[in-house]
Amino acid sequence: MEASGVGSSAVAWDRESGGVRWHLELDRAVLLPGRLVGGRVRISAEHDIDARGAVVALIGVEHWRHRVTTSDAQGHSSTQVVTTRKELTREPVQLDGVVQLGRGDQRAWTFELPVPPMGPASLDARDAGLDWSVEAKLDIASGFDSLIEAPVIVAQPMALLRAGAIDVGQFALFDSADVAAEGITGSIRLTPMPLVCGEAFSGAVTLDMGRSQKLQEIRAELRIEVKATVSEGESEVVTAWAGQLAPAGEYAGPQQIAVTGTIDARPLPTSELPHGRAQATFHVILARALAPDTHLVRDVTIATTREL
Repeated sequence: MEASGVGSSAVAWDRESGGVRWHLELDRAVLLPGRLVGGRVRISAEHDIDARGAVVALIGVEHWRHRVTTSDAQGHSSTQVVTTRKELTREPVQLDGVVQLGRGDQRAWTFELPVPPMGPASLDARDAGLDWSVEAKLDIASGFDSLIEAPVIVAQPMALLRAGAIDVGQFALFDSADVAAEGITGSIRLTPMPLVCGEAFSGAVTLDMGRSQKLQEIRAELRIEVKATVSEGESEVVTAWAGQLAPAGEYAGPQQIAVTGTIDARPLPTSELPHGRAQATFHVILARALAPDTHLVRDVTIATTREL
């Protein structure tokens, strides 16, 4: 299968399945919750086809990792990490009723596919996540269905986060938040807030170091904790951006350091799923040679798009 197009651009795929050549198009690859996405399907039969109908659907499948302990006949127990998958949402649209084609016959349809108003948003992580796909198929009366399926992204819009639809940290939606650790105080300002996957951000770190301190560097990291919110659920921390803010040196008193960067385009938005969640924090790290690093941390939120 081949695909072309990213983001808000049109995207298309081609595939052969069960003697049918498929061409599937969507007007955009990143889908907006609560909106319709237009598309087109074209098929060409390589032999006679007798189908009970043609359907296109938007499908969301959640996955999460958790530990399962089992015992054998001798009473010995063992624990392994398993991945559970569950279809969370299916939004079908009927394209046609009975479809009968001879060899070389073609058929084409246009459609509008509804995107659920609350998503949930795509989340691309190992220990918890949600994968969305669009599927078009022929329901074959006496055989395996012929179909084409392709991945898409359902966005986490800024508006949904700002409306409080998802539980975030107390100051996670503020441009600026105070930080403190080990006698060091200050603030971290970042814009835009929410941050946006795949886009640039800027800001400033203001610190009062107090006494002179020798540091290897001052760096920052944008971290997303992804957790399966089930019994014995697994969790992971994904770094979506990292950069050096200041080099090695002696630092004392007030400091103001500019921050600029571009977040990884991977869909890792702030989100809540039936069996998982993703929450983001921004860490300013004072790195020391022979002592533990100091972390000044603030909560942040991440959207998939700024369009809504």
